[in-house]
Amino acid sequence: MRSALVLSGAPGVGKTTVGWRIWDRCIDLGQAPAFADLDLLGAVWPAPVDDPYNARLKATNLAAVWANYQRAGSQRLIVAGVVESVDERRLLEEATGGPVLICRLDAPDAELAVRIERRGREEGDDLTRLVARAAELSAQLAGDGVSDFSVGTGGRSTDEVAGEVFARWA
Repeated sequence: MRSALVLSGAPGVGKTTVGWRIWDRCIDLGQAPAFADLDLLGAVWPAPVDDPYNARLKATNLAAVWANYQRAGSQRLIVAGVVESVDERRLLEEATGGPVLICRLDAPDAELAVRIERRGREEGDDLTRLVARAAELSAQLAGDGVSDFSVGTGGRSTDEVAGEVFARWA
């Protein structure tokens, strides 16, 4: 059993929502989970030119947060965030001190667009760019071979998806 699960995927696919449901399952089973969101761990502007998505900063912050979580008694780590390359995977493995299990969540592009619009964080051109980026990233992640397995979220409940992912992690 790997102690760290990473939920990757395009914007709107459900990484954070599924992550919290898995966190609940871990609590119910007495597994002492912790949760980290890479977007929040890398929320700084401007990003360095040589690290446009703040992958190094996210990993550095994750290492510190995971160490603190472990000192507090956490045994399993759930991470939500996009992992686009083998190098980013390596950074996360260094940050967590061992192998990570990466689950790529997938959904049809049309469903991603509806979810992104529904959450209401972006408007106008920002919304248009994010919907386009979600479709582009979804295709990229499906072909990059970075994840260990994928789970479809389209037309499924959060409980169904979390159950399938958790079963593969457990």
